[in-house]
Amino acid sequence: MNILKKYFVFFFVLLFAKSIAQEKKDSVYIPNKVINKIVSDTVHPKDREKNYNRWSVNLNVGTNIGIRPFTDGYYATTPNYFTKPEFNHFDLNVRRMFNTKFGVMLDFGYDNFSADSGSPDFSNNMYRTSFQGVLNMHRLMNWEEFTETFGLQFHLGPGFSFLEAPGTTSFGHYDNIFSVIGGATALIKISEKVAFNLDFTMISNLTQHVALDGQSDLDPSLSRTGSVYTTTLGLTLYFGKKERHADWYWENLNVKDEYKNLLARVEELETMLNDTDKDGVPDHLDVENNTIGGVVVDTKGRAVDLNNNGVPDELESYINNTYGDLQATVNNLISGDNNYSNAQMRSMINGQYVNVFFDFDETRITTGTISAINFLIKYMNANPNTNAEVIGYADEFGNIDYNIDLSRRRAQRVMEMIVRSGIDAKRLKLVVKGEDASVPKDSKLARQLVRRVAFKVD
Repeated sequence: MNILKKYFVFFFVLLFAKSIAQEKKDSVYIPNKVINKIVSDTVHPKDREKNYNRWSVNLNVGTNIGIRPFTDGYYATTPNYFTKPEFNHFDLNVRRMFNTKFGVMLDFGYDNFSADSGSPDFSNNMYRTSFQGVLNMHRLMNWEEFTETFGLQFHLGPGFSFLEAPGTTSFGHYDNIFSVIGGATALIKISEKVAFNLDFTMISNLTQHVALDGQSDLDPSLSRTGSVYTTTLGLTLYFGKKERHADWYWENLNVKDEYKNLLARVEELETMLNDTDKDGVPDHLDVENNTIGGVVVDTKGRAVDLNNNGVPDELESYINNTYGDLQATVNNLISGDNNYSNAQMRSMINGQYVNVFFDFDETRITTGTISAINFLIKYMNANPNTNAEVIGYADEFGNIDYNIDLSRRRAQRVMEMIVRSGIDAKRLKLVVKGEDASVPKDSKLARQLVRRVAFKVD
């Protein structure tokens, strides 16, 4: 029997190693009948969301066979499973599966050893607990290819037992036994929440000091020879909100691959239908993918600009209707054909009627607003003791840090042009405002007005 135990342990370790080395893939449970079932799982529970339940409880009752050691002349009952069953073993275990192939189990058991005919009368009890690894053999071997009703599990691990000793009245005086426990469990699935199980377990006691009958102490040379076999019938109860437990969960990789391909195609279509600038033209058809929100575009996503001045016609109309034709006013001032005084020019600058506008998320000055810079240059040349603030703004899109950086870069761009015109850089001060919330946020056209650089002179 010792040789049998060694082979059993070796076989369990070999299967466990194979489970660890199994290819790791995601899984999707396909409840319908399919062709060519190829199944797999991962040993890492955090690799993905689990689509199966992992907790179960086993309630078992059965019989034990005390192999050895016994006091000379004492014998325990040898049951006949069919004509003389002896229900002298009970156990309860709680199991958690890490994946569909491997889990762990916390086990509690009770065994009674009583005298057989021809033996002096005795009755002795042993209480045990163990922590064991559990291997789902039927999932490892892909039994779902021919059955989803029958399963097989192996379990192995260390245990600790309390055995009654002569004259004991409390656990503190019981024989404390360390052991190795291993066995096999056959499963018959009744439903997704219940299964029958038939278990055979071998217990090898490593530090036994009292005979199983409890009538004598052992010779120290026999302390590692204790053996008990148990055979039980019981129920396996599955817990969790998922449809299936890991014991019976399997995946169809062929169907999963097809599903992934379809999902990829849908995601590709969704990407193609994205409309970044919200102009109604999908990105894959949009030639001008940064159109100012709210302006009219053609079928290729280009802003309508009939006069080709670089400003969308709808925005240009909104600005002119709201603030007058600022561009014409500024051009007239620059051309010298006006009678504005320095005070009037200063008032227009500080009133922020003179602005340099920018496209969305751009630092390039829009066509037609260069004259605003020239207007400031003309004023500063006419007033050599005047200093100016160059004030950068952005709209509300983007986070605070990004908008501050964008408004800074816009103001720096304008300052560079002013300095290149001959104005001393010491007369200029960079002011960064970031987001300008002075216009209604629900007006797409009004947002263009706040993507600007304004000026203030002293």
